[in-house]
Amino acid sequence: MSHILKEYSKNLEVSPSRPIVNKHYYPVIPENYIVIYNERDVDSKCYQYYSLVLDLIKVTLNSIGVKVVVIGSDKDVSDRCDYIYSNLSFRKNAYIVSKAKLLISVDNAISQYASDQNIPIVSLYGNVYPSITTPYWSRKNTKIDIEPEWDKRPSLALSDPKDPINKIPAERVAKACLDLLKVKNSKINFKTKIINKNKKVSIDIIPSNYVNMEVFKDQVLNLRLDKGLVNEAAVFQYCSNHKCSITIKDSLLNPESINKMAKNIESINIIITSDSVNIPKEYFRAFKKLNIDINILVMNKDFLDDIRFKFFEQNVIYHNPPKKKPKNLSIKCKFLSFKMVVDGNKVYKSTYHWKNGIDNSDNIVDNSDYWEELDYFYIYEQS
Repeated sequence: MSHILKEYSKNLEVSPSRPIVNKHYYPVIPENYIVIYNERDVDSKCYQYYSLVLDLIKVTLNSIGVKVVVIGSDKDVSDRCDYIYSNLSFRKNAYIVSKAKLLISVDNAISQYASDQNIPIVSLYGNVYPSITTPYWSRKNTKIDIEPEWDKRPSLALSDPKDPINKIPAERVAKACLDLLKVKNSKINFKTKIINKNKKVSIDIIPSNYVNMEVFKDQVLNLRLDKGLVNEAAVFQYCSNHKCSITIKDSLLNPESINKMAKNIESINIIITSDSVNIPKEYFRAFKKLNIDINILVMNKDFLDDIRFKFFEQNVIYHNPPKKKPKNLSIKCKFLSFKMVVDGNKVYKSTYHWKNGIDNSDNIVDNSDYWEELDYFYIYEQS
């Protein structure tokens, strides 16, 4: 497909000219730097793995004296960057980009401006073909467009549930950066095998006792009453001080017992392992009055339809997580976890690691407890 500027030119019978921007000075601290444009307003253009990209190239950047500057949104900014200049005007962003060694960005106005200024650009695409919005004025070998493997075609939508932009492996972005910076012998010893489906960190709490951690801020904590010993005082403190969801198994909570902390409880997940369960309608009505959602999780497909018929007014979900290692994975692979299991003051990378007291390993484990949380793992291999 042709570039959007060419389409406008054809329809309006004019030739595209270079942009004229009256950029505004902004006091940038480093002299040599690359820029990441942190897009967080358009869902289909929100790339989640800038931290991983920087992990792969930071040593090289440090060796050549190049810092990392982030512009754009101040939401979910990578903690691997050196400087953050967020929520600035376009003119101030233009000034910062005009002095950069490289721009990493989604397709937007700032990437078009960078192409006019002959700034090397790594462009990421999530909802459109690169040919439509590629940096128009870039010279040869000064831009690299990276698109995912489309399911069929780009959605062109502001939000795409398939989240194609986050199917772009981090090492592709990292290698493109080093290539455009003309770093000799730039090799990335990292190969993505599986990209996690759940992009936001999920925090499971084993309520053995109450702790308060910085990572809990602005998070919904998953209180796992179905695992381990339950300290009722700890449950009360968690629900009183944090937004929570509660998971129970083959049991029910008394609505009166959580009435005082109901405002902080978003949902209750009931795992059912038998078709003989009987929950009266009054139970669901009581929680509805408290504005708490009830989800019924069924692990056995044999009686899934029966449960759905019995509780047809409720949200019944077939809970069938994977149990085995995917065939294309070597047991030598490693993983990054978007799952945190917190027990007291200890943090684990998965339920398997919690059960086995392992708090410092990045090796995958061929165990059903581990694979149940596969959707939270970014799995890779290194030679």
